[in-house]
Amino acid sequence: MSRYKKAPTLESLALYSLGNWVACQAELQMQPYAALCQRDPSAAYDALNKTVAQLRSCLEYNIPWMLHDMLAEEAIRALSELMEKIKKSFGFRSAMEKFASQMNMVVKIAEVIFTKYVTFLSIDRIPTKLRSVFYTKLHLLTGLVYLNLGSLSGGWKTADLEVSIIQSLKELHCLKYLVINYDGTDNILNCIVENCKMIEKLDLSSSGSITNNSIDIMVKLKRLRSVQLYRTFVTLEGFAKLLLNCPNLEDIGRCDNIGKVLEYIQCHVDPTKTFKLKIYVSRYAAGHHLQLAVRMCPDIKSMTVYHNTLQSDLMVLIGLRDLRELKLLSCDFYADQIKQILQVKGCNISNLHLEHVDQIDLNALMYISQMCPLLESLTLYNCTLIQHTSLYTKKLDILPFRNLKRITCVATCTEEHLLFILTNCLNIEFIHIGTAIQFTDDFVLKILNKNPLLYLKEFRIMQSDYLTMTSVERIIQSCINLETLVELESWTLLTESDREYIRNYIKINNYNIDTAPIRRYDV
Repeated sequence: MSRYKKAPTLESLALYSLGNWVACQAELQMQPYAALCQRDPSAAYDALNKTVAQLRSCLEYNIPWMLHDMLAEEAIRALSELMEKIKKSFGFRSAMEKFASQMNMVVKIAEVIFTKYVTFLSIDRIPTKLRSVFYTKLHLLTGLVYLNLGSLSGGWKTADLEVSIIQSLKELHCLKYLVINYDGTDNILNCIVENCKMIEKLDLSSSGSITNNSIDIMVKLKRLRSVQLYRTFVTLEGFAKLLLNCPNLEDIGRCDNIGKVLEYIQCHVDPTKTFKLKIYVSRYAAGHHLQLAVRMCPDIKSMTVYHNTLQSDLMVLIGLRDLRELKLLSCDFYADQIKQILQVKGCNISNLHLEHVDQIDLNALMYISQMCPLLESLTLYNCTLIQHTSLYTKKLDILPFRNLKRITCVATCTEEHLLFILTNCLNIEFIHIGTAIQFTDDFVLKILNKNPLLYLKEFRIMQSDYLTMTSVERIIQSCINLETLVELESWTLLTESDREYIRNYIKINNYNIDTAPIRRYDV
């Protein structure tokens, strides 16, 4: 990626213009539709439906099939902008009837993008005002592969939405990934079994209507590889039945009773049974439950465990032959033998997440760098990094953190800890620094003098009372692949004129850097 913005491709320009063209059609139809409505509302409605069908057919036959997902995004963008334009054009005393008519026209024109070639739809990414048409016309998107309906009613009107969802799902035969939070029901599951036979991943989190009876329906989905049932009413017996009857399951999401589920299967079904689970997430895992996980789920690649010192011994994790991602919560680096685990399994680990982990000092960071040479992502979340008592003085055999691509440090630590990490991760692409750490200009310059962060793409410093324009300018000059520099609004020494200067500086030099404050964070 060049540090300079490139001229947009002809393809992107064409799609952008097509999105604007769709919005333009809505504007062109407003006055004729309003005039015809006054004379004959029924004829106006029929004429509008005919116009939408013609526009949809035009797009369907003239746009290459693989571009319809991007076209849908551009059309939604343009229609959203048109809605804002309409809102601003109407004053407090404007006729509400005219306003409603124009807004309804925009919503109606959105139907032109409902073609069989659209494969991806996430309701969460669509403006609220346009969502209604997506719920009612969802059945037209017969080529959908991924569908995220989000939280729908939040569980308040499950029965009201059930009928429309079922009617839509009956037409979505290509669906592989489906998300319905809060409003999943047995009737919807029956519809999925009958009509969406290619389903591989299903997320029904927080759906109060999902119980053990729902499992009897789910087990009919023979291609099912991932199912999320957190905060549903599926019990231990239900999860056991799910595992026993879905041989291809690799992920059942967060299941705090997964240890008891495996214990139940061992005691009451088959003590030699094994499963293909690759992701294990539990907040309550006793020692013998972890042993069962290692023996009955030997293919686990991602392990998330909330450690209880009195109940579990983390050393059993060394029995996992394919462990790649390790997330440990509430434990001690030395007392709970994390060092010993990394000594055995570190060569395979690419993602290490330590949350509420104590006893992390500079020596611990050195051990991690030496024992996990292939580490790509390191997260230190709500940890308190302590001063070392006796520093590890031997020469490091492996250059530290050379493969690290992502570092998230939302923890209390010293400059010494950060210097060791940030001056050695030469290939880092993502840095997220929490509010507990106060960077200074001198510290930033000290890092960049040793490691210019040539491959850094995203830099997040969540809050600072000491950083000034000196740091911003040096970061922009040094990090030649930087694409995102956010949260400058929380740097208290920067004024609004400073931030405006930065935006203009980036624009004048044509740098490909985004400083927009609105962004979702996944710590």
